[in-house]
Amino acid sequence: MTTRAKVASVVAISLTLSIAIVAYRHRGAQARDSLPVLARIDGFSLSDQHGRGVRLDDLGGKVWVADFIFTGCQAACPMLTSRMRSLQRHLEQRESVLGRELPVRLVSFSVDPEVDTPDKLSAYAAKWGADDRRWIFLTGSLAEMNRAVVHGMKIPFEKGGADTSAFDVMHGERIVVVDKAGYIRGYFEADEDGMAHIKAAIETLVSEEGA
Repeated sequence: MTTRAKVASVVAISLTLSIAIVAYRHRGAQARDSLPVLARIDGFSLSDQHGRGVRLDDLGGKVWVADFIFTGCQAACPMLTSRMRSLQRHLEQRESVLGRELPVRLVSFSVDPEVDTPDKLSAYAAKWGADDRRWIFLTGSLAEMNRAVVHGMKIPFEKGGADTSAFDVMHGERIVVVDKAGYIRGYFEADEDGMAHIKAAIETLVSEEGA
């Protein structure tokens, strides 16, 4: 498949996802507790920033929040990582108030896995003050990352080529919330309104029965 065709395919996926998000927002505005089940994530096998294997099953029983970044990104990624760091602080504060640990994890997927080795992700995590008991950074083979991110999370990404010089890596900039059973329950913008909805979604899913 040519680079142009690949980019067209990614754009098509993005448009489909945008329609789903609009539908979700319309429904979600009606009730705080209304979080539709949007998709079941397929299994994946990746490595974290310490080189440890991480499978989807390892996140079972946890609510998790995912973003999609790469260490060489100077555009959206610092903003996304800053938002994840603010969520880490929010969860720490909630745990302090509640007096117990919350079953919530933060997961950052690299969309430039050929460059982002575990060592690079470890340095990036340290730079941003990530608590690796809560926040993991995942990488792997390009094929496995594609399976996890594009096919599993429904988030497009594509390495640029000669005719796409405006970017090195094109990737989705939304944040995804996943429930304890591995179902996607929301796609959110990384703005202030979106972050407020993410925090509300976390509270709902942590207390959700049967998840």
